[in-house]
Amino acid sequence: MKSKDKIILEKILKYIEELHDFIKDYSHEDFENDRKTINACVFNLSQIGELTNKVSIDLINENPRY
Repeated sequence: MKSKDKIILEKILKYIEELHDFIKDYSHEDFENDRKTINACVFNLSQIGELTNKVSIDLINENPRY
């Protein structure tokens, strides 16, 4: 794996862990009523989306199931 891909995947994992931390103790209703948490989650999801576009084609081809 290229070091660039490793860095990207580590960043994606960090954003996923943050998402989990943001909502782990929330009910659906709690989440719906907390705009700050919604916005933080949306930001993290958009960052993940941006990062996935930067993963090398080699890594994608080596891992077709993911």
